[in-house]
Amino acid sequence: MIHSKHNAARYLLASQRQMTSLTDKEILSQGVDFVFYKTDWVPLYYDTGYVVTSDCGMIKAYRAATLTGQLLWLVFHPKKAHGYHALEQDPVAAIERAQAVWARRAQVRTNWAEVEQSARDLIMGRQKFDIRMEDAEASPLCILGIQGFLRGIGMANVRRMPGRLAAMLMKVEPQMGFVIYEALQRHRAAVPHKAMPIPAR
Repeated sequence: MIHSKHNAARYLLASQRQMTSLTDKEILSQGVDFVFYKTDWVPLYYDTGYVVTSDCGMIKAYRAATLTGQLLWLVFHPKKAHGYHALEQDPVAAIERAQAVWARRAQVRTNWAEVEQSARDLIMGRQKFDIRMEDAEASPLCILGIQGFLRGIGMANVRRMPGRLAAMLMKVEPQMGFVIYEALQRHRAAVPHKAMPIPAR
């Protein structure tokens, strides 16, 4: 079963090559062009022979296929430790998406001390708010990584969890902090502002 998933992903990736015969696809799917890559909870193969480079020449988007049969672009930047899993059909759009996500992550990291404090407060009960899937989707994380993480911890169908649980999971997966940050912003926006007192005359 494990081998069949790997073979299926490799063949799916081979089928993305243009002007390739069925025989060539079979040969290609067993070749060295496809690299297995597993990070951020997304096991996949990417094709080193099917790559699009950004105008600046620094960012590269590789055609990729997950072991569950999902096609995507794996976008790499030389200054980033891991690639970004972009679901856009167009590689240029995938690169633009990755750039926007990286910029958003950098912005959130400027408030990381607040994220860590909120996580501690949630664990200690000093703050109380829930974490929703919409927070994860609004965060600068790839949706495939979110889904993979939830599957990995046996919570694939969970759409909402207590903030305390999310804070505890952050100890296992630090990127959960990005989701907590989004939930915190949503929670703050939902809290009604107190009416200002009317000055006595």
